[in-house]
Amino acid sequence: MRSAWAFTLSLACVTACEGTDINEGRAPDAGAPDAGKPRRTLDRSRFAAVATSGKLDYATPEHWVCRPDIEPDECARNIDATEIKPDGSFEVHEHEPAARPAFDCFYVYPTVWIAKSAQMDDFSDTGVELVLDPLLSQAARFTSLCRVYAPMYRQAGLSGVALTPGADKQLALQDVRDAFAYYLEHDNAGRKFVLIGHSQGAYMLSSLLARDIDDDPVVRARLISALLLGGSPYAAPGERSGGSFKNIPSCAQPGETGCVIAYNSYAAEAPPTANALFGRVGETLANEPVDLSGQVICTEPAALAGHGGKLRGSYFPQKLNNAAFGTVTPVPGVDTPFTLYRDLLRGRCETKDGRSYLSVSAEPAEGETRALPAYRSALLESIGFGMHLVDYSIALEDLMTIVKAQAAAAR
Repeated sequence: MRSAWAFTLSLACVTACEGTDINEGRAPDAGAPDAGKPRRTLDRSRFAAVATSGKLDYATPEHWVCRPDIEPDECARNIDATEIKPDGSFEVHEHEPAARPAFDCFYVYPTVWIAKSAQMDDFSDTGVELVLDPLLSQAARFTSLCRVYAPMYRQAGLSGVALTPGADKQLALQDVRDAFAYYLEHDNAGRKFVLIGHSQGAYMLSSLLARDIDDDPVVRARLISALLLGGSPYAAPGERSGGSFKNIPSCAQPGETGCVIAYNSYAAEAPPTANALFGRVGETLANEPVDLSGQVICTEPAALAGHGGKLRGSYFPQKLNNAAFGTVTPVPGVDTPFTLYRDLLRGRCETKDGRSYLSVSAEPAEGETRALPAYRSALLESIGFGMHLVDYSIALEDLMTIVKAQAAAAR
């Protein structure tokens, strides 16, 4: 069986662009979390080639891309969005970080080391630039709810059409586990937390959950939820757990905590075929035994958000930073880094030929004049990716609604 690891890329890319510079920063708010603490100013110039063996010291601030006590905190960039309404009019929504968030989010970005070999070793500003697209499209908007911690890690690179060998994935996993252990010891202070990852990042967090949280009742009690989109966490047939994790189930009800949210999205018009890379149990990062009869978890974001209808908010970038992801076509007249489409897409969990996936369809309202966002890619569909690169983008507002309700229930 071909593994999803064979082609893992990542992030919300849709189609080309010039336009608004999403790198334009915003000064931290005086009421922001840890605003009273001294902020550590980063100098990444010495980190263009970090060692590719041994452990990283996550007390080093340059080994993080987002933390509430570093400057710059890349999650504090401008991510304002312009809503494209059904009648074609615009409404700007300014992103507002929470002043004193009550919980944390630990984020692991997907594969950004494209057309490279071995593991990512550039933690300089150049390396950070590669991380920005998934970071801003997936994690940064959660700063309206939580403190976001996002480590740099020596991820397995994508060379041609294959990720580099297993040893490099193990080094990446070591980094993610070490970063999380540092966070727990030095930053968590008993707070509840959410895990957020996509693609390679979701595989990393799945292994971290299995190794460091699933059997630890003290740490597991702090887990609000784990968002593992674009990966392959699975459950025993007909069950919500018993596959990837013994004690952590898939989420089934709004407000349920200590559970996993996961799906792999495919357009309803282009469901997964024999070459599909996602939705079926395959390789695990740590090469643990795998039950091939298990079912990859699919949770419907709209249902978990409590409404069960169309996806309430889909965010798409107006510009991409990493040239490996291509380009996007900006919406004319939009001056914000993101566009927002409400109640346009619908996602339903389906099973086909042993694959579980989120089937996504566009359902514009009768008489509406807005153009559909370019949320599909014929090229990626042809090689089995489906809508992998926009797994988060299509349902981001629902995902935040889910986490907000879970955090309230976990208090």
